[in-house]
Amino acid sequence: MFVMGACGLVYEYVLSVLGNYLMGSSHEEIFVIIGLMMFAMGVGSFAQRLIRKDLFDRFLLLESILGIVGGFAASLVFYLFAVSESYRVVLYGMSFLIGMLIGMEIPILIRINKEYSASLKTNLSEILSMDYAGALAGALLFAYVLLTNVDLTRIAFVLGLSNAFIAVLGWIVLRDRLVRPKFTGAFIVIVFAALSYGFAKAPQWDEWSEQRFFADPIVYRETSRYQHIVITDSPRTGITRLYINGHLQFSSHDEQIYHECLVHPAMTIAPSRRNVLILGGGDGLALREVLSYPDVESITLVDLDPSITRLAREHPDLVRMNGGALSDSRLRVLESRGITEGEPFVPKLHSQRPTRRFLEAEELPEVHVRNVDAELFLREAAGPYDVAILDFPDPSRLEVAKLYSRSFYRLLSSRLSPGAIVSVQSTSPFHARLVFLCIGETLRSAGFSAVPLRQDVPSFGMWGFHVATVGPDSEDSLRSRLRGVDSLRVETDYITPELLAAATHFGKGALDPRPGDPSIEPNTRLKPTLVQYHRRSWIGY
Repeated sequence: MFVMGACGLVYEYVLSVLGNYLMGSSHEEIFVIIGLMMFAMGVGSFAQRLIRKDLFDRFLLLESILGIVGGFAASLVFYLFAVSESYRVVLYGMSFLIGMLIGMEIPILIRINKEYSASLKTNLSEILSMDYAGALAGALLFAYVLLTNVDLTRIAFVLGLSNAFIAVLGWIVLRDRLVRPKFTGAFIVIVFAALSYGFAKAPQWDEWSEQRFFADPIVYRETSRYQHIVITDSPRTGITRLYINGHLQFSSHDEQIYHECLVHPAMTIAPSRRNVLILGGGDGLALREVLSYPDVESITLVDLDPSITRLAREHPDLVRMNGGALSDSRLRVLESRGITEGEPFVPKLHSQRPTRRFLEAEELPEVHVRNVDAELFLREAAGPYDVAILDFPDPSRLEVAKLYSRSFYRLLSSRLSPGAIVSVQSTSPFHARLVFLCIGETLRSAGFSAVPLRQDVPSFGMWGFHVATVGPDSEDSLRSRLRGVDSLRVETDYITPELLAAATHFGKGALDPRPGDPSIEPNTRLKPTLVQYHRRSWIGY
């Protein structure tokens, strides 16, 4: 019962996380799938009344069927996602079927165990206590071991093999009580063999299925503790693309447009650039642009996922793109998982040959890389920072939306120097207009003056940013400063003073309210309006 309780909970987690990866919605799919499986468990508990005889045989067959269905569920859904639109129906159908089978386990075991328990209360306590203890063990095992070290499809096969192993042990112990021991034993052996084969072949199946998502060959894939990372490289065009959870993050074809527009407007008008903070941007591409300023003395880059910053240092394609921003031997890159003051830092120096213009300087700023949640970092960070670059993913999930919240911006403002400039990645003002407007409204509600900017990035279409400051500057004054730039302080590949001025202009009525629009509310931790705006905005795209 302990093992069954652990497997039952982890089945729910596997399918929930898979739904999140495939549909890009962190909380809805998790809540819906777990709720659906809980309901199905009730249906299974009710349906087991139809089993009136041969309980030992039926229980072992039930465990075997649960093992084969649960073990192959993730691979089947992943395959269908690659080839068909029916994957969602299958995902929910498999969730219901697995939940129903799990729901049948406990009642049947209670009926079997009554022969060995002196009373009903003893019977129930023995069964349920082990089930609940197993659920806790399964949750801890999934969160801290399986999710970070094993692919989801292989986790499902591990669970299926666990159910099949219970059936094997049950057959050994109870074979004298079985009505059809040969049939039941043969069925269990077939199931165990099929699951073993699936476990061995799962990586190849996953690679084949995932490759069908992308036009270009996959050259790297990894599931980190936080996200699924894929890098593709086109042998025909030489274009490298990075995807997180199936969503394009950048393309080498045009990433310089995005990163120059994210970094240089803020760096150009900032009164000082001595101490720069980059939140997100673990790929090193924004860092590459910041390093081109000779008056920068210190840069702190904060990215939650160490796998991203590791790839930025080591993967040849990313190193080529970021110019060795995290890899050059003359850069003193200090890595830390924590942020506690006084913590010892161990330098990790690399000798990748530099390729970008910023490495021509004789003296380079000190770069600190912190793999920690951005909000946790700001709570402990000393600052003050003269420029802050916020390069977070789009706020489609609750855990990301908090990084666009009013409380987060207020916390950030307390770590800025007087007159500091902030640049915020703000998604598309065309495809996600409500999200774009909400980010600006949230910045203003946190005490910032915020000016919206836009630029066309071919891989994404029209894209938006906000340049903001806390202090005496009004939005009109800040906008005038951006439009009044007559020369940039460093060499750039794309952005020009004229383009910067043009970026402050939007089409007629582009940001005005439209019929049917909700009133734009600031995004807060307790009311994450950005998530709903994001979902509403991208319908049809």
